[in-house]
This record gives sequence, structure tokens and C-alpha cells, in this order.
Amino acid sequence: MLDLNEIYFFVEVVRAGSFAEAARRLGMPATTISRRVQQLEGELKSRLILRTTRKLTLTAVGQAFYEQCAQNIEGLVLAGQQAADTHPEPVGPLRVSLAPDFFEVVPISWVTDFLALYPGISLEFVVDNAYLDLISSGVDLAFRAEFLLDENATRRVLASVRWRLVAAPKYLESRGTPTCLDELSQHDCLLFARNSGPVTWHLNGPGGRAEVQVHGRFLASTSNPVRQAAIEGLGIALLAELHVKPDIEAGRLVGVLDQYRSDETRFCAVFPNHRHIRRIATIFVEYVQGKLVAMQEK
Repeated sequence: MLDLNEIYFFVEVVRAGSFAEAARRLGMPATTISRRVQQLEGELKSRLILRTTRKLTLTAVGQAFYEQCAQNIEGLVLAGQQAADTHPEPVGPLRVSLAPDFFEVVPISWVTDFLALYPGISLEFVVDNAYLDLISSGVDLAFRAEFLLDENATRRVLASVRWRLVAAPKYLESRGTPTCLDELSQHDCLLFARNSGPVTWHLNGPGGRAEVQVHGRFLASTSNPVRQAAIEGLGIALLAELHVKPDIEAGRLVGVLDQYRSDETRFCAVFPNHRHIRRIATIFVEYVQGKLVAMQEK
């Protein structure tokens, strides 16, 4: 009889794309997983995986075997998770996908407090700008902006965030404070972009929706470098209110054209499997949502 653990390791290697990545996800030595897959190949008397130094390739037999086994293994793993969810205390590992700037808004102290509350839960954070496919990457939960989601994604809205214009007092002292949106084109603006050149900011104000084309020499792909540049007085930035609230309270930044805000961006928890949402994922989501609500109410 074939060993189900060996089949499970084989499926995880294929999903991960390498023995090393599968080992990292499973918390096991890569040599152990490689040996177990070799044992499976011996029992089947067929090569399943062609191993090279650069990539992993399935043989025709391996591809057919994977397609037959993957869904069944997923069902067994799901059954195991459902059984764990009946435990009186929440237990198990939770794999969470995050954008690179997640912990620039959410304090790491929240994670510290959560782990202290639930000693049976372990957290692994997968930080990736590419927004992984949750199922193939073995992720239990992701935090993402709603506009990035597929319409069929299983989600839970955690908070709605608006973006506002901010700058350091020393920048406004040297360059002047704009009194209308059109004046932003005469200022250095701090931008989220991959290419230099004009960027359009879309805002809502007293006269309804408005837009202004802005320019800048400082560009970054995540929010924290833009925030730091604003604090250093390099220009005017458009940043999430939650992100800059502590800086405004401390006087490091001040609001610019405060009558204008962006449209709301809804921040969501996303689950890979609508049939069964893991109990520990729900517990973590509710914890984060409670903290976000409390932060917005301050």
C-alpha cells in the first residue's frame, strides 16, 4: 500500500515548485522530503520528477499521478483542519499572505499580543508584492485591498480607509502651503509609481470629484518610503489616514488641503476556500478587525 505521507510530500513539492520551498512551507529538511518522494517513486516503479539544478519538471507519469492525487490530498488536509477546529483551544499553524507595507500600518505588537493570547497558534507571514494564488501557495488567509480582488473571492471587509494630503512643516515653510488643488502642480510630490513623469491624483472635495496632475522626483513602490520622505521634507504625499495619523498627532506631518480626501479603499481578509474557513483564520481576522476599529475610533 502506498504511504499517504509520501503522496502528500510529492503534491506539496509540485505545488511549491521545488523541494527547498516545500521544505520551508512544511518546516522540514529538504533532504527528508526528497528521500520520501524517492521512496514513493520506488514503490510506483516510475520516475515522477526530473531533478536538475535549475528547475523541477514532472514526467508524464508524474503529471498524471499529481492530477489524480492533488484534489484527494487537499480533501484529507481539509478534513484534518476541520478535526483540529473541534479542539477546545485554537491550535495549529496559520499561513498569512501580506503586502510589503502591511506592518507599516499594523503594529507588530498586535502579533505579539495575539500569540500570547493563543499559545497553540503559530503564524507564518508570506510577504509578497505579486499577490500569490492562495490555494497553490498553501496560504490560509490574505489581507488585501478590495480593488485587487477577483469578484468571486471569499472576503470579509475589515476597514475602509481614505487617503489624505500631508507634508512636513519645514517643507511648507520653505515652499509655501497650496491653497487649491491646481497649485499642487507647482510642488514636489512624493509618488507611488514605477516610472517618472506626471501622475494624476483623484480626490473628493467641496465641489465633488476632482483630479490634479502632479510631478515628483521621489518615487517608491510602497508607502513607508513615501511617508519617510514626507517627514524629511521632500514634498507633499498622498497617504492613508491610518498610516499618517501618529505623525500628524506628533507634529511630524500636517494636513494639506484638508477639505480633500480620496475615495474609500476597503481593506479585506481573503480566504482561499469558501467551503471551509479555518477557525484559527477567523480568530485572527476578528482580532485584527477589532484592533483596526479601535485605531480608527481614537
